[in-house]
Amino acid sequence: MKKILCAGILAMLAVTQASADEVKVTKAWTRATAPGQDTASVQLVITSRKDATLTGVMSGSAQSGEIHTMVMENGMMKMRAIDSLPLPAKTPVTLGEDGNHLMLIGLRKPLRAGHKLPFALTVKFADGHTTLLRLLAVIKPLDTTSNAMQMQMKMEPAAQPEMQMQEHQHQ
Repeated sequence: MKKILCAGILAMLAVTQASADEVKVTKAWTRATAPGQDTASVQLVITSRKDATLTGVMSGSAQSGEIHTMVMENGMMKMRAIDSLPLPAKTPVTLGEDGNHLMLIGLRKPLRAGHKLPFALTVKFADGHTTLLRLLAVIKPLDTTSNAMQMQMKMEPAAQPEMQMQEHQHQ
């Protein structure tokens, strides 16, 4: 029995190592949760060496996981679950709050800053084989903003007077 268990563990490690060569995930993080919050958005950058598709996300810390995209509908930005997300070969794909992202739904316990959140991604390659990537996301403080939000916040004060000035000149 021990030999079978050891062989199984070694096989899983070999699969994980092979996956690491095919797909690289960096900058995986999420925010700590507020009291009563049972969802979390995971942000990361994923790069596949070959054409592939991200087909799933899961975590033992949540009841379910979904790949989400943001769409503009009737002048409002809304999140929508999608079945998959293309990963073009050798092209970094950013999953963040300003567009595509991962959602963990039905968190089993609050996420605390300074800890790490285990999760897994399922990637299907153009040749048909599938791999499971086991990863950890850093849990940052609740008030953490993404780089995209920081850039937008820095740009808004400077952009507003310029816009007002343009409107004034056109009147």
